[in-house]
Amino acid sequence: MEFKHIIFILAVIGIIPLSFLLMISQKCLKACVFLLPICFWNYNATAINFFTNPEYKGTSLGYEISVMHLLSIAILLGMYLRRWPIKFIFPGNIAFFVYFFVCALSLLGSPNKVYSGFELMKMLMLYIVFLAVTNYMYATHDFDAFLNGLACVIIISFYLAFKMKYFGGRVQVKGLFPHQNSAGMFMCLLGPIFLARLLNRKESIFKITFYLAVFLMSFLSALFTYSRGTLACFPLGCFIVIIFSLALHFTPKTLIVICATTIIGLFAALYSAPNIVKRFTHAPEASANTRKLLAQIAMNIIKDKPLLGCGINTWGIVGKYLKYNTIQLYHTFRGGDYIGLVETTYLLVGAECGLLGLGALLFWYFYYLYQTIYQAYRWRKTEYFYLLAGLGGGLTANYLQSTLEWVLKQQINFCTLFCCFGIIAVLIQGAREHTTLSYLEALAQRRQEYLRQRQIAEEEARQAQQDQLRAMQETQLLAIQQDQLTETQQDHADE
Repeated sequence: MEFKHIIFILAVIGIIPLSFLLMISQKCLKACVFLLPICFWNYNATAINFFTNPEYKGTSLGYEISVMHLLSIAILLGMYLRRWPIKFIFPGNIAFFVYFFVCALSLLGSPNKVYSGFELMKMLMLYIVFLAVTNYMYATHDFDAFLNGLACVIIISFYLAFKMKYFGGRVQVKGLFPHQNSAGMFMCLLGPIFLARLLNRKESIFKITFYLAVFLMSFLSALFTYSRGTLACFPLGCFIVIIFSLALHFTPKTLIVICATTIIGLFAALYSAPNIVKRFTHAPEASANTRKLLAQIAMNIIKDKPLLGCGINTWGIVGKYLKYNTIQLYHTFRGGDYIGLVETTYLLVGAECGLLGLGALLFWYFYYLYQTIYQAYRWRKTEYFYLLAGLGGGLTANYLQSTLEWVLKQQINFCTLFCCFGIIAVLIQGAREHTTLSYLEALAQRRQEYLRQRQIAEEEARQAQQDQLRAMQETQLLAIQQDQLTETQQDHADE
């Protein structure tokens, strides 16, 4: 038995006791949310793939369950035991379910329904992670627990990338990610968020220093990948954050941070300029040709099966069919002959799930991008504005980079995207409820208001009782005085 099987079994056994611990201690609940993204570190060591084919070239290689999924289940159970609200539908989820339904329909034309099930299982398990993170943030508005976990992932990845580059002699480094492109896409999504925090939130010197270091590490990690998509999209994401900040939340601090980060970024870019120029001018011609051929294969599949495609997660099988792949572009692996994935998320989805699936994916993606812009204006005067400004830049960078690379559908990147959607969904929900408060804050306010009203009612009741007692005493006094007056008059009459 492998070590990761032992970890997995212990994690399954520990769900119930951990849930009761989370019920007792809110600090433990916060710690679990913090640990969720830490599971990205050595992700494969904490995940089990059932009925797997590791040699297959697809977006999912098995029916995967990881410690991250089990931890999410424990968090949801802990929240339920604490009697916190558990919402199963948040803004934007309907768009996700439409996309999932179309992907499920693509099984009708799938040549291998087991492989298609791999991806559907991944989407369902990631939805559980989404529910755990989003419900916690909805109840507490504690976004820092999850974001600080992501910051730790960036620190770990930067450390590994630094070792690979300067002690391992590698030109393109990937950190803790499976590929440099996925590392770059991760940094493109999160780097702008930490930049937005520096620009738009008042904090202590310690926090400013920490988040500045995290942002610079994300920038350098993206630079070390020398991924052309990353090198183009990371600055774009940061530029969008700067535009948001200047337009909606300008302060003198904003200008200072912009100048400081720009100067540091320019020095780093100038230091790496020879490698950057080389990466763009001396890129292998074979790589560009392969990308074009894979794109042509995808277009051939879309033309042949325009509605539902060839079946989700079956590109590695269908892409080598002679009627689509006329030059037989594929490689031989131990598990069989599979073609490499087309280096465009949108063409990949269009080929596997048809134009219906592609349309559903774009609607799901761009619903949240639109909401970051719309909600940023509504939340511009609150401490949460930086989240929307950062996600506006990060999502734009990821979506644009996805036209060049497919890695947004890898487990780590897809999960991070899901959870970022959760942050936006919580803020949309808050705007719909016309409050900037979390559920717990609103509940505490309602309790305070109830206690205040109860205290007022008790005071009024006590005052009314005192008034009634005073009235009774006055009545009795008047009666006594009247009796005395009557007796006096009677005495005078007798005399």
